[in-house]
Formats: sequence, structure tokens, C-alpha cells
Amino acid sequence: MPVLYRTDTASEADLRVFVTDIRSEADLAVFETMSNWEATEPAVWAYTDIRAEADRVVHFTGNRWDADLCIFRTGIQSDAGWIDTAKSMLL
Repeated sequence: MPVLYRTDTASEADLRVFVTDIRSEADLAVFETMSNWEATEPAVWAYTDIRAEADRVVHFTGNRWDADLCIFRTGIQSDAGWIDTAKSMLL
């Protein structure tokens, strides 16, 4: 978890996500992987093109205030994790 399906339509999404370049502004630091098998914790995300395989449907928004969750993308898997655990119930 989580394997995610990306949608361009906000109303179809379970979760609206904003990506920030500033780690301290994020709720979660996310490591993105190509392998669904590696997505075993909330901070490791994999994407699928098959909606039925997804744990959540996400929409990436261009505005932080429209988002349910603000993430920071990290290239180091061990660096991924919750920065603000108040939103941990979303995943």
C-alpha cells in the first residue's frame, strides 16, 4: 500500500495531492517506485494504469489549498515518511 491510479478529474479521486519542492511544507515525504511489490508502506508509492488494482485514486492538483495531502518527492527510499502524522489516516 499504496498502489495508486492517477486521474485528471478531481471529482473521481479519493485523494487530492499537491507536490511541493519544500520538504518542511509537506505532510508526507514520498518515494515513488515502478514496482507494486515495493509499495508496502504509505510513504512508498507505485502507480498502475488499471483502476481495479489501485488502493486509492489520486488527482494531482496545482494548488496546495485544493489538496487533501501535500507531498514532497524524495529519491531516497529510507528518507520517505510522515512529516505531519495528522493526515496519516488518509492512506
